[in-house]
Order: sequence, then structure tokens, then C-alpha cells
Amino acid sequence: ADAAGGMGVVMGRAEVVRGLEPVTAFSVDGVRQLYTRYEENCPMPALWERAFSELLGCFSTPEACRKAFFVLDTDQNGVIDAFELLGALAVACHGHLNERMKLLYEIFDFNKEGAMAFDECFLMLRRSMGGLRKMMAIAMPAESVIHSMAKAIWRNSKQHHHGRISPQDWHAWWTTDASIRSGLKMVTWRPEDQRGLPTPDQQLSVDYTKTDDKSKKLLPKSPRTLSPIYQDLQNHFLQSQHSPRSP
Repeated sequence: ADAAGGMGVVMGRAEVVRGLEPVTAFSVDGVRQLYTRYEENCPMPALWERAFSELLGCFSTPEACRKAFFVLDTDQNGVIDAFELLGALAVACHGHLNERMKLLYEIFDFNKEGAMAFDECFLMLRRSMGGLRKMMAIAMPAESVIHSMAKAIWRNSKQHHHGRISPQDWHAWWTTDASIRSGLKMVTWRPEDQRGLPTPDQQLSVDYTKTDDKSKKLLPKSPRTLSPIYQDLQNHFLQSQHSPRSP
């Protein structure tokens, strides 16, 4: 797939990286069940291979699981980012795009209040795109581009930077944004997956590569600037990297 200008113009459907086919076979309901299981049993941003295997439970052999984990563990530190995994699974699973993108919002709505802060939204875009990059070997936009996308959601919903967006605000933006809709073509497995959504003539084209100096200064510098709930999870993740790996 070739990407340009934000999420970009996509040529054809994305191909899943070899070894990850079982991971991308889930339905929307299947991913929702995974997310529920994750929250109940291992709500930390770092997943070891064993936790990965037990959470997904979709591999025919331990070797198949090991291969899939190795593909996702791109920095080879023995852990993978749970939110990259869950975010990418929500976007790339099988079902209507409305249901997939609704689930994506729910995963990153850390307070579970139906109101998402800017840093949560930025994290949602960055983590889900990062996970898709690993699963499908596609280009990932620069952080400045992702930041511009998040700002566009706030402008579209007429929210102040410190305000929060609702699921309806999120839906109103992604369904009519030409870059996101073009990117989602990569994971539109069946025509009915996008039935009822705005057609290309109803979508808005924005060049997210054009950012000003002010927007760059607003870019979050590290996960420590994110919401308190994610900050606690990130602290656990940093501690886990210095703990002995489980056999």
C-alpha cells in the first residue's frame, strides 16, 4: 500500500504480515471480548508472550504464537504494546466500520465516561496506526500529522483544546474525513462494511502534512503528559521492563 498526505491515498487492500493471519481473523464482537478479558485479567500496557498467547487464544501451536509475537515485538525487548495491539485489532477486524470505530473509541476512553480528552484521542490515533503498521507493513504518518488529525476532530466538533469529544463527535469526523476513509479502505474486507457511510463526494479532504509552529509546540512530548489513568498504566509498563521476564 502507498500512503501520502495524511493517512493518504491507498492503493488496494492491505496484506497481513505473514504469521499474523490468525490475529486479524477476529470479528468486532471477538475483539470486544478480548478487550473485556484484557481489562479483567491483565490491564497493563505491556504484554509478554505468555499473556499475549493467553489473551488471544487463536494460535494452533506455541510456535505459531511465538512467530506472531516476534513480528509485533519490533524492538525485540520481550514485550509488546497492548494498546497498539487492541487498537489495530479493533480497526482491522471483521464487521461494519461503524462498529469497529466505535469499539476503538471505547478502548481509549480510559475514564469510561463517553468523553475523550485530546491526549487520549492523540494516543488512540498514534497507537492504532502503529499497530496497523506492524500488522500490515504500511506507512505510518509522522506524529505532527497525527497531531493535526486530532486537532481537526476538535475543530470539527467545535471544542476548545481542553474540552472533550463524544462518540458522536468522533463518528462525525472519521466518517467524513477523506484521508481516514481512504486509509480504512485497506481494511474494508467486504462492500457491506461501509454501507450507509458518506460517499466520496460527501467527504472533506484535508492536507494534514501542513502544520504550523504552534501546533508542533502543542505536540505531547511523552506518555507522562497523558491522562492520569494512562500515566499509571505507563508507570507499570516502565517498571515491567526492569523486572525479570517470566519463564
